[in-house]
Amino acid sequence: MSMNSKASGEKAGWFATRRSLLLGAIGAAGLGAGAAVVEHVWKKKDMAARLFNPFSIGNFDLPPVPGLLNAKGEPTPGFSSADLADKRSLLVVWASWCPTCREEHKHIVALAKRNLAPIYGADVKDPPAKANFFLARRGNPFVAVGMDENAYLQRALGAKGVPATFVVGPGPVVEWSTYEGLDEEVIEKEIAPRLAAKV
Repeated sequence: MSMNSKASGEKAGWFATRRSLLLGAIGAAGLGAGAAVVEHVWKKKDMAARLFNPFSIGNFDLPPVPGLLNAKGEPTPGFSSADLADKRSLLVVWASWCPTCREEHKHIVALAKRNLAPIYGADVKDPPAKANFFLARRGNPFVAVGMDENAYLQRALGAKGVPATFVVGPGPVVEWSTYEGLDEEVIEKEIAPRLAAKV
């Protein structure tokens, strides 16, 4: 191979490497810009949902989940902000399609058996048949379950998804909240003492 051919090959390789780096940088910048646009659109959408949200923790009314029965075979009612007034309670925002909600549910069932305070469930964007099946199979720890079909209450409480849990006491004051799944440690350390406290 001549010196000219070798130099030519090295130059071509250098050019290909530079071009790959340049294209990679442009691609990464494009992805970053795309992510920024998506985040901006989501924030605007979320802000619009809050601005035009008819619900607040002090003013909401959730209808019952059709066909949902309690342990006595009676219809489980929906609930409103009036139900949270003048007492301490636990408000759980959940859905049967949410893996974390399914995982934490056993802890909520166990907590309900202690009768520290009423537990209310806001079921978000969930087909009634699926909510019914879920609670019939895993236990219904709620004194009332309201359908949050448009996620209005979820958004009013500042939750971007499910699960979310709130110690309300008395309404409309939120004493404590988490947007993470519950476990025994969180319940014993954060929730049970607050629910047991006198109003």
